[in-house]
Amino acid sequence: MAATESSASAVPQIVSSSPSADRAESPAAIGGNVGAVWRGWSTWTPANGTFNLQIPWNVIGTDSTVVITASEIDANGHRFVGSAAFQVSSIAPGDGVVTFKINIGWGSPLAMRTDILVLN
Repeated sequence: MAATESSASAVPQIVSSSPSADRAESPAAIGGNVGAVWRGWSTWTPANGTFNLQIPWNVIGTDSTVVITASEIDANGHRFVGSAAFQVSSIAPGDGVVTFKINIGWGSPLAMRTDILVLN
């Protein structure tokens, strides 16, 4: 599920997530070429280095557009901008899952929250 690259700590694992949503829910009408939008979040165990991670979610399909942001969190789960760089790249949606690369540029493990936006 997650691959590690050189000089990385233990692979981050999801600790908590937003309440699940599925395609059966009725989102508000969006318009244009977007029919539905979902938003979610996950907190992760502390880590540093570069990893390929996955978030399973049944609203994601191969044609979905997925936006992921990542930030450091404090002991209460509040996001903040610290000195460490958090970089998300290579976002690849699949059937019921999104795979992405995260780089946590710090010398020791840091707790992280990812926020995800899915457009269908």
